[in-house]
Amino acid sequence: MPIWLGVLLCGAAAQTMKFFVYSVARKRIAVRVLAESVGLPSLHSATLTCLTVQVGLRSGWTAPETALALVFSVIVIHDAIQLKSASQEQRGVLCRLVQAVPGAGRFQRRVADLLNIRAHHPLHVAIGALFGLLFALAIGAP
Repeated sequence: MPIWLGVLLCGAAAQTMKFFVYSVARKRIAVRVLAESVGLPSLHSATLTCLTVQVGLRSGWTAPETALALVFSVIVIHDAIQLKSASQEQRGVLCRLVQAVPGAGRFQRRVADLLNIRAHHPLHVAIGALFGLLFALAIGAP
């Protein structure tokens, strides 16, 4: 199986798992989560971990391709986690700005909806990485 297909299947499986987890937790069908990369498991960490493991299995763990995949994965996953703290800071500033503007009452609800933080939680990232690792090992070396 080509590496790209393994990563694509891992992403589809992660999103399917997310759909079932959130549907059970919310006690209603959660179709919206199928289009989100954040949540449990993190799509970023699942697919990039799967990519790195597949490249490592195919090329060897000391190969330059594996090092490139690992560095790429670490940077993207790190940035995804850091986005949460940046989003929270921006949310606080924007909330204070809307509250300071006279007559902004009708916009406050809309701004609150826009400020719903959709970011990666470290636990979601860890579970996504574990999911990607296990998925890559399950499908075997390409």
